[in-house]
Amino acid sequence: MMKRILVSCPPISDDFGYYCYIDCIIRTSLKDYDCVFHPSIFYRFTHKNISQFDDTLRQTDILMLSCYVWNWELQLALADRAREINPDIIVVGGGPQVHEPYYDRFDHVVMGEAEHGVRQILDGTAEHVVHSTRKTDFEISPYIDNRDMLLAQREQAKARKMALGVIFEANRGCPFACAYCDWGSATQSKVHYFQQDRTFDEIDFVCNVLQPSFWFHADANFGITDRDIDISHHLVKAKQRTSFPKAFYYSTSKNTWKRNVEIAKILHQGGLIDTYNIGIQHTHKDVLEASVRGNIKPDQFRIIGSECQKNGIPTNTQMILGMPGDTRAKWFQSLCETFEWGFHSETKVYWYNLLPNAPAAHPDYVKEWQIETKPVIYNQARLLKDHDEVIDKAADIIVSCKTFDREDWINMNIDTKWLQALHNMALLRHTAMYWRFTHDVPYETFYRQVIDNIGELGEKFNEQYEQYLRQLLAAGNRTDYIPFLFNGELVKTEVEDVLILYLLEHKDEFYEIVNKKWGHEDLIDYQKSLVLDMDYDPDIGRTMSLKHDWVRYFNDKTYIDPPHLNRDIVYKTNQSEIKGPTDFTSSRMLWHKTSNQRRKLSLFQKAALGQLDWRGEQRMVLKEWKNV
Repeated sequence: MMKRILVSCPPISDDFGYYCYIDCIIRTSLKDYDCVFHPSIFYRFTHKNISQFDDTLRQTDILMLSCYVWNWELQLALADRAREINPDIIVVGGGPQVHEPYYDRFDHVVMGEAEHGVRQILDGTAEHVVHSTRKTDFEISPYIDNRDMLLAQREQAKARKMALGVIFEANRGCPFACAYCDWGSATQSKVHYFQQDRTFDEIDFVCNVLQPSFWFHADANFGITDRDIDISHHLVKAKQRTSFPKAFYYSTSKNTWKRNVEIAKILHQGGLIDTYNIGIQHTHKDVLEASVRGNIKPDQFRIIGSECQKNGIPTNTQMILGMPGDTRAKWFQSLCETFEWGFHSETKVYWYNLLPNAPAAHPDYVKEWQIETKPVIYNQARLLKDHDEVIDKAADIIVSCKTFDREDWINMNIDTKWLQALHNMALLRHTAMYWRFTHDVPYETFYRQVIDNIGELGEKFNEQYEQYLRQLLAAGNRTDYIPFLFNGELVKTEVEDVLILYLLEHKDEFYEIVNKKWGHEDLIDYQKSLVLDMDYDPDIGRTMSLKHDWVRYFNDKTYIDPPHLNRDIVYKTNQSEIKGPTDFTSSRMLWHKTSNQRRKLSLFQKAALGQLDWRGEQRMVLKEWKNV
């Protein structure tokens, strides 16, 4: 008897999603079975509009749910709705978020890769919990095999005004066992490589036919072998031929820094990446060992930082706040250590999300480290205050453990925002670099003293952000949405952006405070002139008159204390565009063209702060200075 199947895998956003790769995998796996498929659910929905699926659910025999942290609550709601509409429906749960005690919410739970598991279900041999065997034959491309379905999905996305990307894999498995990770439940496993010809054909198909806005390369360790260099070259050729994808994301391999840098150069020069994303997570070896990352060699990061600077590749450092073994002091040292290693452009800090099937969620590990978690709304800075908008956003965050308590967690968050604003977004970076390279003052010493002595100006931000964090910790359940209000305004940007805008609003006062402790007044004037703000008008330009040639000092990178000049040297800029490596990351400066303050702020935020993947100094610092 023919089975009617519906696959659901909602994304995190209404604005963008992915061609439904899991639907392609399932369709290809069941090609020889008597079944038909409804169009997959590759978009978000809410309690208010979940009834849109009622007719489809009545005509569905098997509902297959691909579950992740960002759609878990949503998938549970769909499962409940399906049973209400169609009591005979078979509900299958798969993906990394399915965990005890929720198994009973599904007729079948597929643990591991989908291919073998879904065939057991269609064969009628599946147990309640299906432990799927790993696939080793990857000759057929699920994308190429399902061309018509994908083209229909693209038309659906256009109607919904959604940008679509692809999830792409050229191998499966990961030899590492990081405690916080659950890479498709394939951690600490043998890596199975896809045939290279199949991979190249699939790259060409995706770029020529699907034309994705963004590409998530789902190999756990891209760069693990030399074949990934060949894949990188092929990706660049496809990009140059088709202009797709517009953006490219990948996870670098561990302990292969030479190959990683080579791949970064290929992808950066080929216009595929704007920054080199590097997952450091923490710099203290004992903290890394607590998360089973002790085999990651920290020394390689200093070399990578140097190589990226040499080749003009901006970096995006990824860190995890709340790792077992951490302390407030170690965390601050760790962030500053990444600056010492040469990673200045951007630091992305993620709360430690305790994934239910990750090694860190094992009861023995939780007990050993005395882990306390708190459910919070995932990515809530950009969400509306509406229960239906956030039902799929809850995540369990580590907020205390054996080595840090809740107060430490709050202070670690506050310290993070200051370091991101002052160094990554460059409000004080050049000043800090002068003291570091010319007077051997470590970044940690410099920034600790600045943050601790900023006075009432800093306290106003700290108190409001601390209040917000305490409200998060006090929230009652998984769907409590806690808005961040700063000076009475609802915040819909990153918290560090709030701090930057606040300090720019009090720019003169801020730099005067810093100058009292860390003056060299001429250097502070230079730093102040560099930073982009809403007062800058490219039609008028900006002029700075200096008693020391700081422009040459930082350009030459000799870091010898510049002499006092007999006559001021004058530089001017009329920079009118923030020039990124690609059109995707470039922005025109337009805020000076309006007198409406809200519009002016919106244009400034969009240009100077708005890019999620190319931020920091490269956007916030004026660069095109000429000696006049």
